[in-house]
Amino acid sequence: MKRLLSDPPPRRRGWKSWLAALLGGAGAAQAAASGTPVAPAPAPVTRAPSTVAAPQAPAATASASMAVPAVAPAGGSASSRAPVVIYKTTSEAKLKLHFARPEPERFPGLRPCVVFFHGGAWRSGDPKQFMAYAQKLAEVGVIGISAQYRLMREGDDLPLRAVQDARSVMRYLRAKAAQLGCDAQRIGAGGGSSGGHLAAMAAVANAPAVPGKPATAGMLDDPSDDLSISPRPQALFLMNPPLNLERYDRPVPVEQRRQLSPTLLMDATLPPTWIFHGTADKVVPFSQAAEFRDRARSLGAGEVTLQAFPGRIHGFFNAKRGGADFDATVTGIVNGLKKLGWVSDKS
Repeated sequence: MKRLLSDPPPRRRGWKSWLAALLGGAGAAQAAASGTPVAPAPAPVTRAPSTVAAPQAPAATASASMAVPAVAPAGGSASSRAPVVIYKTTSEAKLKLHFARPEPERFPGLRPCVVFFHGGAWRSGDPKQFMAYAQKLAEVGVIGISAQYRLMREGDDLPLRAVQDARSVMRYLRAKAAQLGCDAQRIGAGGGSSGGHLAAMAAVANAPAVPGKPATAGMLDDPSDDLSISPRPQALFLMNPPLNLERYDRPVPVEQRRQLSPTLLMDATLPPTWIFHGTADKVVPFSQAAEFRDRARSLGAGEVTLQAFPGRIHGFFNAKRGGADFDATVTGIVNGLKKLGWVSDKS
C-alpha cells in the first residue's frame, strides 16, 4: 500500500530525521554553526488562526487529572513521599509522574518543584531521560519530576494529546501541590526537544476566550481537566526546543501548526524562561530559540535567557552523554532557580 503523506516516515530515518523534516530548519542551523549571526525569523502572522479540530476522545477515556491516585512505595501508603504518582488515567495507560525528592531534614516544608518532559519527536522516549536532572535538582532542595505522556500514534499529524497531557500535569501539580510536598507558587516546567515544546505549550495559549475568535486553548486542554486551574508554570527550562511549527513539512494546514507554536502563542504573561541550545543543531535550528527570545522581549514578557552551546548538536544536554555539557546545563538551571529565589546560594 502506498504510504500516505500523513503517515510517519519509515523508521530507518529515525526520530531526529523526522523532527528535522518537521521543522525544516537544517539550513538555519548550519548558518548558526558557521558562526555567522542568526537573523530573527520573519515576524509571525498576527491574524487569528483557524481552530484546530480537537482529537477524537477514546471511547473509554476516564481521566483522573484532578484525582489523587498514587503508586505507593513498597510497603508504604501513598503520600507526599511517594516516588511515583498517577496523574491521569486514559483508555490506553495510567500516566505517571516520577519524583526525586530532597532530603526532608535539610529541606523541610513545601519545596519548589520542576517537572520535565522527555524528548523523542513526540513519538518515542520515556521519563527515564530526565531522572538524572530531577535527582540533581533534589540535591539543591527542589522536587524534581519526570513526566510520562501519550506519544503520537500511527496516522497522527500533530501531538495534540501530548500537549493536553502536559497541561494536565501542570494542573495536577497545582491542585495537589500540598499533598505532593510542592509549593504551588513555585512550580516550573522544562524538557528537551519535543519535551521542551510541551513545557512551553503549558505556558502559552491561556488567555480567556474572546467572542468571535477561535478558542485556541480549548482544543489544547483535556475536556475532563478542571479548566479553572491554570496550567501555566512559574518558570521554564528548555533544551533545544522546537518553538515554531510553521515549517512542518506535512500536509497540515499552517493555521493548525501555528496553534501549536509557542513563539506565536506567547503573550506578556510568559514566565521567566531559560533556553539551552546548541548552535550546530541541525534538527531544531538555533534561530528558533533566538526568535522566541526576541519576540518575548518585544511583548514585554518574562525575561528569556538564551544560553548558546557553540558547536553542539541536538541532544547535547542528555545525561547519558554526561560530561561538561550535562554539567553546564544543570548549572544553568540551578543558576536560574537561584535568580528566581527558589534555591539558596548555600544549597
